[in-house]
Amino acid sequence: MQDLSELFVRATDHCEQFAELLDQERQALLDQDMDRLGALTRAKAPLIESLAADEKALSAQCKALGKPENQSLTDFIRASNAPALADHHADFLAAAERCQSANMHNARLIHHSQHINSSLLDLLRNQGEASQNVYDRRGNASRTASQRPISRA
Repeated sequence: MQDLSELFVRATDHCEQFAELLDQERQALLDQDMDRLGALTRAKAPLIESLAADEKALSAQCKALGKPENQSLTDFIRASNAPALADHHADFLAAAERCQSANMHNARLIHHSQHINSSLLDLLRNQGEASQNVYDRRGNASRTASQRPISRA
C-alpha cells in the first residue's frame, strides 16, 4: 500500500503543477497573449505525459494489489483500511477536480473568444446580420441598403 500511496502523492503533485499552468493559461487567454499561450502549451505537454504515466502506474499497482475490475478505486481504498492512503487519494481527487474545473473554465473562455472572433470576421466579410447590404462587392456603401432604425445599426 505504501507504493500506491507514493503514486498518489506524485500524481497529486503533477495535478497541482498542471492546475497552476491552467491558471496561467486563463490569464494569458484573458490578456490575449498568444506568445505566452504557446509557451504554456509547450510546458503542459510533459505534465500531460507525466499524468498519463501516473495513471498507468496507479492502474498497474492496483492490479498488483488485487483490486477487482468491477470495484471502484475509492471502494478499494476504503476496504484497505489505510488512513494515510485514503488521505493521499482524497488529496489527489481534490487536485484532479481543480484541474478539471480550471480546464473547463479555460475551454469556456476559448469558446467565447472564438464566437466573438467569428462574429467580427463575419462583419469584416459583410456576412453578419448586422452588416447585410451595407457594402457592395467593391466595398462601397450600398445604395440599396435598407433604412434601419438606430437601434438595429
